Formats: sequence, C-alpha cells, structure tokens
Amino acid sequence: MEANFAALLALLVVSVVSVSGCIQQYQPGSGPQQTPQQPETPPTPPSSGGSEFFVQITAEGFAPKSLTIAAGDTVTWVNQGSGPNWPASAMHPTHTLYPGSDINKSGTSEQAQIFDACHGLPTGQSYSFTFNEAGSWNYHDHLNTAHFGTIIVQ
Repeated sequence: MEANFAALLALLVVSVVSVSGCIQQYQPGSGPQQTPQQPETPPTPPSSGGSEFFVQITAEGFAPKSLTIAAGDTVTWVNQGSGPNWPASAMHPTHTLYPGSDINKSGTSEQAQIFDACHGLPTGQSYSFTFNEAGSWNYHDHLNTAHFGTIIVQ
C-alpha cells in the first residue's frame, strides 16, 4: 500500500510538471515526449475534501487497473501514452454503468456530472472525476476498448 501511495504521489507531481511542460511544448505529430522524473511530493487533496488518486494511461492500458477509494474521493487519469485516450464509464459504447452517466450527455450542461472524459485526451492531458456513489465501477478507454479498469468506491 505504501508503494501504491508513493507511486500515486509521484504521478501527481509528474502530471503537474508534464501538463505545464506540454502546454508550452506539445505539438501534435512532434514525436515522442520525454517522461519527466517523478519527484516525491505528496498529492494535494481536491477542494471537495476527499483524497485524490491517479491512474496512468499508457500504451499497455491503465495503471493501476483496479483502485479502491472512499466516496467523495477524486480519481485523475493522466494520458502518458503516445496518442489520445478517452476514459469513461463502462459499458462501451454507451458509458451508462456509473449512475447518471451517458455518452449522450457529452457536450451538454450535464457533462461535468458524468463519468466520461467526453473526448480523447492528448498526451499529457488529464481528466478528473469525483466518485460519490459506493460500488464497483468498471470503466474503459473509449478509443481502445481492450483497455479497462475498475474503481471500487467504499
């Protein structure tokens, strides 16, 4: 568990550094990006008062594939792959497993309340969602349906 915390902590810092660097440096088609070093700074809890957890998206899929959190915690997916990724609630293609979620709500006033990034995240970008419903919530990459994971909310 301590190793998972350290990995998630490092991912937070890498995400902040990576996103800020990608905002200035990322050009589509510019080739592979370097992976920054992972400093050992603890993650900052989101403003909702819960904890924040990180999932890396790579060419191999989601890491970790399964994550157990408490209701009110936020999960942030960070695209560290070489192409776009789109985390969303299962089932493909409707994204309706998590209560209230539905791909048809993308681009509407309800978009902020659904477990769906609603678009492919370019390399270096992230998507966050706060889980308030207890249960076991499967999700997938809408652009690569062979990649899937589970968020367990206690």
